[in-house]
Amino acid sequence: MHRMRCSYGANLPCGKANSDRYLSGAEAWCRDHPNADLVPRFAIAWGNIYNWGCADGTPKVIAQIEDIDPRGFVARYWKPAD
Repeated sequence: MHRMRCSYGANLPCGKANSDRYLSGAEAWCRDHPNADLVPRFAIAWGNIYNWGCADGTPKVIAQIEDIDPRGFVARYWKPAD
């Protein structure tokens, strides 16, 4: 097994990826903005790997924006440790 590393930084989520499909912030946003094309990032859980929109007051995933590696981390932040 290869050792992997992640360089921590201000916006580098090195922890497990957040792939939650129920987000209370998105639920609240969509109640107030029932057909919003995009739920703003401040309204959802930090580090969620999806972009969200609203359809008739219900949150929906509109795109996956991060890939997850087999360990459950955001793939692009983790590199092989040389």
